[in-house]
Amino acid sequence: MALLTKHPDGYWASTLYQDPRKRPKSDQPLRDLPPRASTRFKKAREGLRALKHVTEQVVFLGTTWKWVWMYEVGGRKLAYLHPMETSISGTFVLTEAEERELVTSDGLPRAIKQAVRDGAVAGSLKWCWMEFADLETVDAFVFVVAQKHHFLARPE
Repeated sequence: MALLTKHPDGYWASTLYQDPRKRPKSDQPLRDLPPRASTRFKKAREGLRALKHVTEQVVFLGTTWKWVWMYEVGGRKLAYLHPMETSISGTFVLTEAEERELVTSDGLPRAIKQAVRDGAVAGSLKWCWMEFADLETVDAFVFVVAQKHHFLARPE
């Protein structure tokens, strides 16, 4: 299985929902994606929504990402799901301290290590993108977002 954590050229042109005036319903990808991608979206979405106090919003984030499913806890960003025409991907964000703690933890899935390695730093966050090639990759994504959720739940 090839891990893909750097999006291919032209990737964002295949975003499933592109019209900024037409907000998709939160469960719309379940119907609009091909069956395998729909299953991966459902599993990722359910895993993220199961985290305590997590909110889900469908938001338009500009001309590159377009419509995304954004997950937050207490107003702090956890992750994004990106429904594409034939696939699904996700982005999680880490502070430098969270990245240090995460990469030193045991049992970190290989897909997550690669996404963190390939992540782009913008401002004070590292943006780590990964394509959901299979259900195992979805599990890894939900695992790392749960770790981030745990980091945010701790007292500062």
